[in-house]
Amino acid sequence: MPENDVLDVMESDGFMRKIVTHCLNRFGTKVDKEARGCWSLDERRVCLQFARRALGAGKMKLENFMGKWERSIPSGMRADLQMLEGEVLCEKLGAETWVHAFSVADLPLAPADRFAALFQERPKWEWKDLQPYIRDLRVPGVSSEGLLIKYTRKTQPSADAEPIFTAR
Repeated sequence: MPENDVLDVMESDGFMRKIVTHCLNRFGTKVDKEARGCWSLDERRVCLQFARRALGAGKMKLENFMGKWERSIPSGMRADLQMLEGEVLCEKLGAETWVHAFSVADLPLAPADRFAALFQERPKWEWKDLQPYIRDLRVPGVSSEGLLIKYTRKTQPSADAEPIFTAR
């Protein structure tokens, strides 16, 4: 989408250019850096915003959330749970799966505080659920594995089972 065309159309619909420019920067990527800059919407960022809005009411059954989310996103985009890594948590309660907002952006930056917050939210974590919440942690001279050793206890019921991480 050419930037000037988008700005002109949105301004004619009553939106301030400053707000439209902010939305382009937040949900798009400039693909042509020249004067007539063109923008492309980032599907993940757009869908994530609609997912946050859908989960604003709190915990929901997965099926209800997916339906609400899929109906709200712009046509041509598709809702994919993998887009929500580090933004929502899924938990099985009996036969049903529930989801709720839990964003890595809201967690403390210090590793000790981050792990404390994670284990306050959930006492046991599988690697696939934990990884999105710790991959951005950086401590000079300490690897991700080192952080796991320091702050978690890893158990594996059997050789072919997924490991479970609990607080140390």
